[in-house]
Amino acid sequence: MILLVDIGNSRLKWTQAEAGVLKPTIFMDYRQADFPERLREFWLSIPAPKQVAMASVSENALTILLVDMARALWPGVELIMPQSSQTAFDVKNAYTEPEKLGVDRWLALQAAHRYYPGDTCVVDCGTAITIDFIESDGRHLGGLISPGLFLMKKSLADNTAALPFSEDQADTSLAIVTAAAINNGTLLAAAGLVEAALARQPKAYQLVLSGGDGDMLARHLAVPSIVDGGLVFKGLLNYCRNENAS
Repeated sequence: MILLVDIGNSRLKWTQAEAGVLKPTIFMDYRQADFPERLREFWLSIPAPKQVAMASVSENALTILLVDMARALWPGVELIMPQSSQTAFDVKNAYTEPEKLGVDRWLALQAAHRYYPGDTCVVDCGTAITIDFIESDGRHLGGLISPGLFLMKKSLADNTAALPFSEDQADTSLAIVTAAAINNGTLLAAAGLVEAALARQPKAYQLVLSGGDGDMLARHLAVPSIVDGGLVFKGLLNYCRNENAS
């Protein structure tokens, strides 16, 4: 068994892989005080992994905590922590400083290139919305970053006197109460960003969505899309199968 861990900007996501098949994902808010104890209990209940692969865009202290926990629970386990690079698995990073590309975006690009071959737009809808374009030959063209739905709504609530924060379900219709107007407006902004990014390209790209808000965004786009919430995990699996990533 391989344990795959994705440490995001606000949540920890982890799953187990057996013979390349991903089990259901566990989501945890690592900002909660009891997070370390709860995670340790979870990990004590699973079979000892042969490998632990982690991708982290969070602060170093949290990453170190998880690395230390894995080593304490499973002494001798092989720990794999990919980093963004200029090339890996036939994907070429467009960044002028390749190591500055978020490793979650890098892994998602590699997974998209492997599982969804062709000219592809990869959109992660999480704390931030990231949009990356990759050609069929593996050339990454670059990308865009915007606040995610939660951050857009939170920014309005934190920086205005009378606008409320709400996590109610949103759609893109005109609203007749303020909370719904914010929810619907931010969702439409996210959908419009993705559609505009696609429309401004000189040719068509297939669209692959991931992240916690991927399903909801897909339902309100005017373009077809594929939703795959396991892109980062699939990218991590590449390194478990073969650590020679050049």
